[in-house]
Amino acid sequence: IVSIVDLRYNSSLLLTMKLSIFAAVLSSTFMVASATTMTGAKPLKSVPKAHAKESKVVAEPFDYIIAGGGLAGCLLANRLSADGTKKVLLLEAGRSDYDNLFIRMPAGILKLFRSVYDWQFESSGEKGCNGRNIFLQRGKVLGGSSCTNVMLHHRGTAKDYDDWCVPGWAAADVLPWFKASEDDTIGLSSDFHSKGGEWTLSQVRYQNPLSKTFLDIGSKILGANDDFNNWSRPQDGVGRFHVSQHNGERQSGAAAFLSPAKHRKNLTVRTGVMVRRINFDDSKTANSVTYDLLGDDTCTQFTAALKGEGEVLLAAGTIGSPQILMVSGVGDASHLEQHSIPVVADVPSVGENFQDHPAAVVSFKTPVKGVSVTSKLRLFGLTNPFPVLKWLFFKTGMMTSSGCDHGAFVQTAAAQGQPDLQLRFLAAKALGPDGMTTFTQFRNSRSVEDGYTFQTIAARARSKGCLRLASSNSHVRPIIDVGYLSDSADIVTLREGIKLGRLLGNSDEWGEYKGEEIYPGPTVQTDDEIDEYIRQSLHTANALIGTCKMGTGDDAVVGPDLCVKGVNGVRVADASIIPVIPGGQTATPVVMIAERAAAFILDPSLAPQAATIEVATEVSEAEAVAV
Repeated sequence: IVSIVDLRYNSSLLLTMKLSIFAAVLSSTFMVASATTMTGAKPLKSVPKAHAKESKVVAEPFDYIIAGGGLAGCLLANRLSADGTKKVLLLEAGRSDYDNLFIRMPAGILKLFRSVYDWQFESSGEKGCNGRNIFLQRGKVLGGSSCTNVMLHHRGTAKDYDDWCVPGWAAADVLPWFKASEDDTIGLSSDFHSKGGEWTLSQVRYQNPLSKTFLDIGSKILGANDDFNNWSRPQDGVGRFHVSQHNGERQSGAAAFLSPAKHRKNLTVRTGVMVRRINFDDSKTANSVTYDLLGDDTCTQFTAALKGEGEVLLAAGTIGSPQILMVSGVGDASHLEQHSIPVVADVPSVGENFQDHPAAVVSFKTPVKGVSVTSKLRLFGLTNPFPVLKWLFFKTGMMTSSGCDHGAFVQTAAAQGQPDLQLRFLAAKALGPDGMTTFTQFRNSRSVEDGYTFQTIAARARSKGCLRLASSNSHVRPIIDVGYLSDSADIVTLREGIKLGRLLGNSDEWGEYKGEEIYPGPTVQTDDEIDEYIRQSLHTANALIGTCKMGTGDDAVVGPDLCVKGVNGVRVADASIIPVIPGGQTATPVVMIAERAAAFILDPSLAPQAATIEVATEVSEAEAVAV
């Protein structure tokens, strides 16, 4: 650093070059550290010491064992250990360093996809996408995908929750639990927001000139909306998306909820461990969880026991939670028998109802040089140090943005009473038609052209898929079929999104920024050509939900109290219980689910009761007859 600021050189060019080298060295140092300290299943340094440590961990029983240390797991660990009377064990397969620089820095997301912080799942031969495997990014670290997502703070609409038709989970029921964790730093309506919680709602401390121009153009065509989480009005309109950031840093589940609690004596947090199964007694009551250590070639297993009234809480996400249930003997009996898994409970819906937000892009190249965020991040082919240093010292500037914090919600021809399309605007030209490509390839690009992009997302997608085991071994990745575009309405939504992106992108009001369309490109014009472009370039918007569906019908995996059907002492409290995908990113709904789950786990009187469920069902049927 001294050499960088040495005034003897008295040359701004040389100073700039040295700062660039400094930033490049800083960047590579962090990435090398990540690669050399823990690369997933790196062999343990001392197997005997590791075994001795785990033997000590499992020596006494726990009140709660939480399987999965993502956003929901971190909140549950905090709330359930808060009064000091309950022993809580949190098991996470990923890394422990949620405070890594590139996780805390919002723009660091460019280095997180397909890294050691990413499970790097893929779906298997999506029929609706011409047989392509779709990359599914999932966080592999304490805090889970809240450490690797784009931080958008959305709830969806009140109608989303009313349409779940689950007793006790309507909009009026869940709103207090959204507010319970929130810390609104903007000053929005107190009817729908609150202050003082751990889950911060804020605005990005940066606006690119292209983003400001988009707001001007979009609001004239689509109308303006300054709070997409205000349920007193429609979700439609153009505006700045709220984000989960605190003072210019990413607000991950681990930073918000686990960090304040991790030193409690009654909370044990283990990382780098893989849950192998939940164990049940003859009454189908969970009594323990068996796990092993990543990187342990001896494959030694450890079993953590539950106390008499203890519970296992699955918070491993839409991929992990159904997989754990199935390898434990809870799932479709015929499927479990195919893998020689003893059936504890025949629950055919485990792994069904897989949903996501599919996306496609419209991208333009602008003739103005040096205006896009991607070009501003490069200097002489290296990382531009000035934005990095501005963030390090002041927590402001372009490094506070993940790139897509401006956008809109729109009703297309496929809408059913509320927006079916979300637009996410990026002040950058896409590096490929698959939107995930820009995130994964930018770090390897020495220079990029300027431009702007509209990511079109089916915000209330109707397509559904499923997840199945490839093996009874939980270390083996499951087979994922998201079912993208299996419902024709979704391709209509995306097609209309492409057309809207073109309308906005070709507006003369862009002035000097107006550029030529790169994706889909001028050769893609007819509906059939647009549909084929979508099938060939469709990618995830990272909102996986639904595989342990909550409800009261035969297709439910958990009831309104989140207890798994057919067994005792197991609940699921993460995105996998969401029955129908809401219109917006799903991190904040997961916070609400975990907050509410923790409350009625500690106080069962707060949970929907069986009698209440029956009465609600009867009323619903009576109302249906009356209608």
